[in-house]
Amino acid sequence: MFVKYLVVFTGMLLGLTSVQTTAEQLNSSNLMVQHAKIREFLPAAASTAAYFSLMNHSEQTRILTKATISNIGRVEIHEHIHNDGMMRMQKRNELTISPHQTISFQPGGYHLMAFEPHKALTRGERLTLTLYFANGEQLESPITVVSLQEEMTKQGDSHSEHKHH
Repeated sequence: MFVKYLVVFTGMLLGLTSVQTTAEQLNSSNLMVQHAKIREFLPAAASTAAYFSLMNHSEQTRILTKATISNIGRVEIHEHIHNDGMMRMQKRNELTISPHQTISFQPGGYHLMAFEPHKALTRGERLTLTLYFANGEQLESPITVVSLQEEMTKQGDSHSEHKHH
């Protein structure tokens, strides 16, 4: 009887240890993605944009070198820059995230450009965003498909709340 309880107790301890180890591995990078969304491709459009917030809660600088999104053939890191009074978009080969820094991928700033969808994206669909870093780390996050019309309506609603004095 004692051996039976010993085996059960040992099994429970081993199970808890493996769960704890898994949790530590998932949290060890201290990188986090929030609010990830990708716009549906407009009819006849060759590309669309993806946005999210990337947080580096660690003491180490991280360098983002690549991103992929499931069901998308090619993804590039881009930024909007202002040059001689003109705003233009340019591709980035890497992006440095300092310790305790949050970078917002948003319209008019950093963003991901997505090309060559393997199939049509459907509003509400959840895909997988994978971010790749120079040190070999990878960070996966769900990313939700949204419509451009939805995004414009939300932006309009947030501006309509502004009150002039």
